[in-house]
Amino acid sequence: MEARSWIMLSLVVGLLIVPAARAAFEQAPESPWLQGGVASCVFPVSPMTLFHNPASLGLLEGPGLSASASRPFGLRRLDRGALAGGMMWPAAAAGAGVSLTGDGSYTEGTIGTALAWRIRGGLALGLGGSVRLLRISSYGRATGLSADLGAVWSPVDGVYSAAAFRGAVRTGLGDSGDPACPQVLEAGIGIAPAEGVTLAIGVSRQERLDPEISVATSFSPAPPVSLSAGLLTDPGRFWATLTISLGRLDMGYGYSAHPTLPGSNLVAVCWGGCRSAPQPVDWGGRQDEDEENASFEFPLDINSATEEQLLEIPGIGPARASAIISWLEENGPVTSVDQLIEVPGIGPAMLETLEDWLVAE
Repeated sequence: MEARSWIMLSLVVGLLIVPAARAAFEQAPESPWLQGGVASCVFPVSPMTLFHNPASLGLLEGPGLSASASRPFGLRRLDRGALAGGMMWPAAAAGAGVSLTGDGSYTEGTIGTALAWRIRGGLALGLGGSVRLLRISSYGRATGLSADLGAVWSPVDGVYSAAAFRGAVRTGLGDSGDPACPQVLEAGIGIAPAEGVTLAIGVSRQERLDPEISVATSFSPAPPVSLSAGLLTDPGRFWATLTISLGRLDMGYGYSAHPTLPGSNLVAVCWGGCRSAPQPVDWGGRQDEDEENASFEFPLDINSATEEQLLEIPGIGPARASAIISWLEENGPVTSVDQLIEVPGIGPAMLETLEDWLVAE
């Protein structure tokens, strides 16, 4: 069995034996890719992440637009729809989204915006703002405002962390005296032990409620397919998501089981290929070759480089190398390395690395 298969088997076994802790309030996610709570924001895959941690936008690899629909616990009156988009630049990212839940008698909506700044050393800071709307047919309407803070950090390749303070600043919700949203502190840490494999764990504490622990893992057996699964704590809820990627289009379906309530079904699409692409941990398996013994020298001409040569660049795994070669075969030679930003999975951070190792001749 390949090493990556052993890693995936270990992660699944670990998920099944994670002890349950006392949980927080049940919340319906905006998309199947956010079912793992804070653990899902460590390795985000769509702009929907702005609803949970504004800084997570700084991990996405390019601009994109995502839409989702869900039916929490099989209840039609809780049907939720959401739409979010994001734009990325070398030093910053911005996004906006809207989420709507309810039926004619009860409606809850959120309009959110977020900004993320890539500082240095893998650090990104985020600021988000939301307008929250509530309508109950027998009571009328109410509006409130809130602001969120977030941070993501990658101290070394393959290790990532995320933290958020949601509702850091908030107003009342209309004349009710209730806050526009609960204050929530979240923190998570994750690792990419191999190409296409991630594991993250997080803890979330909402005011007046006990902490909730979340665990999430993902595995890509082949470039078009990604499987994600995880647990949320007491009552223990298992969730799983299947994602199919067709070029820049991702399609996802998720299901979440509950011990006492019907399961939740979620579907989503994301266009733009903007998911994060974490660099795996360097376990020391790749040895640096002496220039005198190497059959090629850097910087390489990208227009004549082979997939094997691209694999020698730090952070370029088989998936990225294959994507670059396929894109060049489809679009022809480039006149500048900057044009590789159009390759799915190549974002501003990775482009900076490529510019140190490649040239266009």
